[in-house]
Amino acid sequence: MAHILIIDDEADIHFILKEFFTHEGHQVDTAGNGKTGLRMVELNHYDLVITDVIMPEMDGLEVITAIKRKFPDIQIIAMTGGTAKIDKDLLLSTANLMRADRVVAKPLDLKILKAVVNEVLAS
Repeated sequence: MAHILIIDDEADIHFILKEFFTHEGHQVDTAGNGKTGLRMVELNHYDLVITDVIMPEMDGLEVITAIKRKFPDIQIIAMTGGTAKIDKDLLLSTANLMRADRVVAKPLDLKILKAVVNEVLAS
């Protein structure tokens, strides 16, 4: 199966997604921010990166840009629930423009996320 990196600053998201996708047969690593996630991408081979958009230190849009510049074959799914000041649809549209392969809105629906992951990995 696939080697997946999940980048999100919320520990609960790490735990839930790692457990879920490990149960689906994937190898899953996690990172708590964009800088750590980018370092992990440089050191390991990943088939897919699932990244939050709003994070401290290095946001998901910066992560997407850096990964696509250095590793254009890595598939990326961006996810966000937005903020009080920035609408999630605007952030998801921006992630698409930054070359995310797919975008998913939070709160996450695991059935939808699983379908998106399967679709991206099959492409």
